[in-house]
Amino acid sequence: MRPIYLVSKTPYLGVHHIPILSIHFCNPEINFDAYEGIIITSKQGALALNHYTPDWKKLQVICVGKATAEVMKQLGAVHIDIADGYGDTIFDTLKSHKEKRWLYCRPKIIASSWPKKARELGLMMDEVVIYETTCNEKIGEIAIASDSVLIFTSPSSIEYFTQKISILPTHTVVVIGKTTQKALPTGIKSVLSETTSVESCVEKARELSFLRV
Repeated sequence: MRPIYLVSKTPYLGVHHIPILSIHFCNPEINFDAYEGIIITSKQGALALNHYTPDWKKLQVICVGKATAEVMKQLGAVHIDIADGYGDTIFDTLKSHKEKRWLYCRPKIIASSWPKKARELGLMMDEVVIYETTCNEKIGEIAIASDSVLIFTSPSSIEYFTQKISILPTHTVVVIGKTTQKALPTGIKSVLSETTSVESCVEKARELSFLRV
């Protein structure tokens, strides 16, 4: 079985973890009473809400996928809609809520164009940066075998990884979704997980780890 490395913010049992990102919560002032719903696209975005009073818990919430929705439920959100795991599917979910005013609680850098589409459609949506990610400078010290299976869970994880470590032709790459796949360097082949979850990525990586390069 070839070694598996998960390049992500958080670890997963049974595979090697490369803690690619450091998270900084920005904590801007937010008047949740001015909105009828909030949009959350990551676990980190959900956890950033812990820094605020519980006012947001009464609002409608749209989450990018099931993993983010589960964190929001644990934090106390009640009215949750779940998109299909991709940023663009949030846009489709929003179309059924045109009459509401939304707040997108976002990271500093985003890879998807769905907020632009939402505004072009005339949806009422403000944006606020509640966290940002930076590269973990120590990852360049990690020795990765040339036959490893690499899992990437976000475009930023690819960006920061390739600043420090090269993806070799002998590596097998698994990505969590199409947006992440598009962020790979030109010429790097990859395999999409069955669903947009870390669990699905790990399952796919374990299947591939038994195949020799």
